[in-house]
Amino acid sequence: MDYDPSLGKLSARLSLEVASLRQATQVIVYHHYLHRGRTMAQLPYWIRLDQTRVGVVLFAYPRLSVPLFGIQPMNLLELARLWISPTVQGLEVVSKDGRHHALSVASCALAEALRRIRYDWYAKYPGLPDVDAVVSWADTLHHEGTIYRAANFQEMGASGGSMHGKRRRPNGGRDKLNPDYRNIKTLFLYRFVKRLSTKEKSRFRGQAADLQARQIELWPSSPD
Repeated sequence: MDYDPSLGKLSARLSLEVASLRQATQVIVYHHYLHRGRTMAQLPYWIRLDQTRVGVVLFAYPRLSVPLFGIQPMNLLELARLWISPTVQGLEVVSKDGRHHALSVASCALAEALRRIRYDWYAKYPGLPDVDAVVSWADTLHHEGTIYRAANFQEMGASGGSMHGKRRRPNGGRDKLNPDYRNIKTLFLYRFVKRLSTKEKSRFRGQAADLQARQIELWPSSPD
C-alpha cells in the first residue's frame, strides 16, 4: 500500500469500524500467527487507513475465574487478537528535516481502540459489568511489547513455558493444548482511570439500541 504523508497525519486517517464477528474471525484464523479465533463474549474492529481495511483487533473476555491484580474477571477485557496487514507494516515517512519515522499503524489503532472499547462494549452488552481494565499476554516469541508500552500499558511480569497440565474441564472433556502454550508470555495491563458515568452511559443507550437491532448482521451467533 502506498502512503502519501501529504494527505495528513496518520491519527486523522486511521479509524476503527465495528466488524462482523464472523468475518473478523475468518481473517484472524487465516492471517494471525495463532490461526484460531476466540470464544466467550467478543467485540472486533476493522482497522481502516484512508477507508481501506488494513487489519483487525479483537477484544474478548479473558479465560479467567479469579481476580487479576484485584480486578474481577467480568470487569476485565483481553486484547485477544491484533493483526495488521503486511502492506502497512514497516512503512516509513520522511519529516521535513529529512529524518525517517516508522508509520506505527498498530500503536495508533490500539490507542483509538482503548478510547472507545468501553462505549462499544456497553453498546453491545449493556447488561454486563463495567470494564475496568484491558489485559494482553504478549508471546515473547513474536512480540517485544513495543505497541503496549506506547499505549501506556503496564508490564506486569512473565509466565508460561509449559502446557499447563491436562486442563480437564469441570463439565467433562479437556481443553485443547496448543503448542504456543509453551512460549513465555509477558502480561501487559491497561487500567482505566474511572468507570463510565451514568450520564455517559445514557448517551450511548440510543446507540446500543441501534447496534442491537443490527446484531444479526454484526454479531452472528457463530462462532461467538
